[in-house]
Amino acid sequence: MSDKNGMAILNEPLHGIVIPSILFTVGLGLLTYLTEDVKYLTIGITALVLFLSSRTYIAFSRRKSIHESKWNPLELEEKTIITKNTALYRFKLRTSLETLDVPPGYHLAVKVPVDGKDQIRYYTPISNKFAAGYFDILVKSYKDGKVSKWFAGLKPGDTVDFKGPVGRFGYTTNSSRRIGMVAGGSGITPMLSVLNEIVTTPEDSTKVSLIYANQTENDIALKDELDELAEKYPNFEVHYVLDSPSAGWEGDVGYVTKELMMKYLPPPSEDNRLVICGPPQMKQLVLDLSAEIGWPKGMMKSKPEDKVFVF
Repeated sequence: MSDKNGMAILNEPLHGIVIPSILFTVGLGLLTYLTEDVKYLTIGITALVLFLSSRTYIAFSRRKSIHESKWNPLELEEKTIITKNTALYRFKLRTSLETLDVPPGYHLAVKVPVDGKDQIRYYTPISNKFAAGYFDILVKSYKDGKVSKWFAGLKPGDTVDFKGPVGRFGYTTNSSRRIGMVAGGSGITPMLSVLNEIVTTPEDSTKVSLIYANQTENDIALKDELDELAEKYPNFEVHYVLDSPSAGWEGDVGYVTKELMMKYLPPPSEDNRLVICGPPQMKQLVLDLSAEIGWPKGMMKSKPEDKVFVF
C-alpha cells in the first residue's frame, strides 16, 4: 500500500474502513442466511478482524510526519506575514488527525537547498500540542540570511524537509513554582512552546513572567497572541521593552537591565527558574545580569535541569 493510500485511510476512515466493513458484514450475513451454515460466519468474522487489523496497522505505521532519524518532506499550507521581517509558516502533517508530539522548548531541524548545498536550521513549533493536521513555525528574515530568503520564496504547495525533534530543555508539569523568561526577537519561539505546554495542561499551576525585547513596535512578533494569553491566563504576564520606540510608546524603553529583571521576574529560588533566548549578545548580557541578581551561574550550552537555561 502506498503512503498516499495509507494516509487516505486515516483522513477518510468512512471510505477506507467503515464502508468496506459494513458491505462485508452485510454480505456475510446474507451468505450465512442463504446457506444456513455458520461456518461462513466464523470464517467471515476472522477475515474481517484480519482486514481491519491490517488496514489500521498499515495506516498508523505510515502516519507519523516527523522522524528523528530521517528527513520527511511536508507541504506548506499557508504563509502569513507577521512583521516587516517575520512570517508564520503553516505546514501540513500527513493526516488531518495527527498532532505534533514535540517536547516543550524542543526544535525541528529543517533542510533546504541553497546555492546547490543543503543548509540546516532549527525552528521551534509554536502551535499547541492539540493542533490537528498542522504545525506553525516562525521565520525571521535577515539581511544576509540565506535560509530565511529561501523561506520567503516559498508558495503554498511547496515542500520542506523536516527531521526531529531535537533539544536539551527539560520540563515537567509543576517542576517550578515560577518561571522567568527573557526573549529577544525570534527568541520568543521556544518561550511560546513552553507557554503552550503550561497553559494547555490544566493541572500545571506554574506562574510565568516574560520580558520580550525588540527594536520597535513593528518588530514584536505575535504580540496579539501574547496579549491574549496574558488576558486569558492569570498565571502569565508579559512585559515589552523597546530600544527605538515611537513617541506614543508607553512601555519600557532601552535594553534588558538588572532593574527590569528584578522588577518583573521571579527572584532566585530553588522553586524558580530563569530561561533565556535571543541574539547571542543579549543572551550573554542576561546571563551576566542574572548572576549579579543571585541566580546560579548559567552557561550558553545549558543542561536540561539547569536553573538558568539558555536556548
